[in-house]
Parts: sequence; structure tokens; C-alpha cells
Amino acid sequence: MIIGKKLIILVIILLVLFFVFLEPVSAQDRGEEAEVLQLAPHIFRVTFPYQLRTNIGVSAGDDGILLVDTGFKETGKDLLKTVQHLCKGTVRYIINTHLHGDHVGGNAECAKSATLIDGQNLDHCMSYGVIFPGNSSLIGESGNGFDTCYSLNFNGEKIQIVPYPGMHSDADLIVYFSSSGIVHMGDLLLTQSFPAVDSKVKEYLVFLDKVISVFPKNTKFIGGHGRDYTLDEVIEYKQMLLTTIAKVRAEMEKGMTIEDMQNANVLEEWESWGEYLSFLNTDYWIESIYKSYPI
Repeated sequence: MIIGKKLIILVIILLVLFFVFLEPVSAQDRGEEAEVLQLAPHIFRVTFPYQLRTNIGVSAGDDGILLVDTGFKETGKDLLKTVQHLCKGTVRYIINTHLHGDHVGGNAECAKSATLIDGQNLDHCMSYGVIFPGNSSLIGESGNGFDTCYSLNFNGEKIQIVPYPGMHSDADLIVYFSSSGIVHMGDLLLTQSFPAVDSKVKEYLVFLDKVISVFPKNTKFIGGHGRDYTLDEVIEYKQMLLTTIAKVRAEMEKGMTIEDMQNANVLEEWESWGEYLSFLNTDYWIESIYKSYPI
């Protein structure tokens, strides 16, 4: 009987240990502390050093917490802990810049008390009075700008939501904290990478022209991944794209194929732009340009 009881206790201990080690390890336990950067009095950028290092925007104030994207599912609990250190209120709204898993994975953890806003439910949110039609303030002096926007008043400022689908995904949004001068661009701006727009390179240049026309010089830009930008840096980014496009098109005029240009490494000078997100390397960008400017 004694041996039997000892055996039962040993089995219980082993089962407890088994299930403890099955517990998901948090980002903090993995030594992956979030980078929290304050960009304005109540606007923060939170980034976990996990996989693609998604940039999450946070408005934290008297009205509570608003998130722009929530990152990966695996960092959802840690995101919630992080933002609750910034503000004791609840997460009231989540605006998803698009619906890819690295931007919406944390919704399951963070959206328990929140209203979700994304590129596919804007009209639904407007019909319920969550957001409202925007105005013409997102048209630049030249007349270039965004035809459609929605607005949400939260934490003492107007947040403008601009749908711009069809380049990176079917549900892309940009989110403008107008009083704070902060724009979260989602994956419509990858500040340390070539743009992820496949064969829509020409359309992307038109989009950047609108961004440059509309937003004031002191605006700060949060990209979907990578460091933050100033407006001058957005302009420099566009110039880099124009230079690489001209280089590839010149080689195309000589009769080079995609494979020829990739093998010759015609964009060797710009290889660093393929290091942060390795799948968006020079081979990818050569192919995108080639498909966007058929001869």
C-alpha cells in the first residue's frame, strides 16, 4: 500500500511538471522585452523583437487605450500587459491596418472589451456610430490626396482612418493621429525594406505622392515594420525607389530577363534594403519592377 501511494504521488508530480512545461512561454520569459517608444504625449509605438517585429501604435489616455494593430498571437498577452502599464484603462478600440496574421494575431487577447475597426467593416462601424465620415483635410494644397477617410474622436484628438486597399492587401488602412502628428502606415510603409506591393509599383509611387502632399513636415510615420520616419525620410525613400526602378528598367531595355538581372545582381548597391525583411530582397524587387513595367 505504501509503495502504491508513493507511485501515485510520483505520477501526479510528473503530470504536473509535464503540463507546466506545456505552458506557452511568454515573450518576457524568452527575454523579448517590448521596445516602448513615446512619440507624443499619449502616443506610443510598441515593438516586440519577435519574428517580423511588427510595430504597434498605442493611444493611452483618459478615454482608455486604442491600439493600431496587435502583432502576433504569441505576443498578445505581453502586449496587453505592456499597454496596461501605460494606462490603467481598458482597450476600447483596435484598428487593424490590414488583416495579415502578424498584425491581427493579438486581437484574440486584446479585443475582449474592444471594438474592432478594419478595412472590411468601415461602413458597418459607421452605421453604428463608431466612426464618422471624414473631411477634406486630407487633401493637399496641390489638390492631391485621399478621397475617402473616416474619423474617430478619442483621447482628446481626431483620429483619421484612410482606406487604401489593393496594393499590399485588400483591406489596407492608414491611421492619422492628427493633433499628435503621428501616422501609422501599416505595411504600406516598410521603412527598412522594399515595399511589399508585388506588381503594383507604379500605383505605389502614386500613393507616396499623396502621402507627401498631405501630411505636414513635422509628421512622424510608423511603418508596419522597421524604424520610424520623418516626412523628409519618406521623400528620400521614394527617391531610392525611383533610382532602383530606373536601374532595372534600363537593364530591361537592354533585353535582360528577370533571371539575368537577378544573376547579375544589378541592385547590389541596394542589398541592405533586403536585410531587415529577408524575403523582400533585391531579387524580389527586381521581379516586382519587371512585372510593373512590362516592355
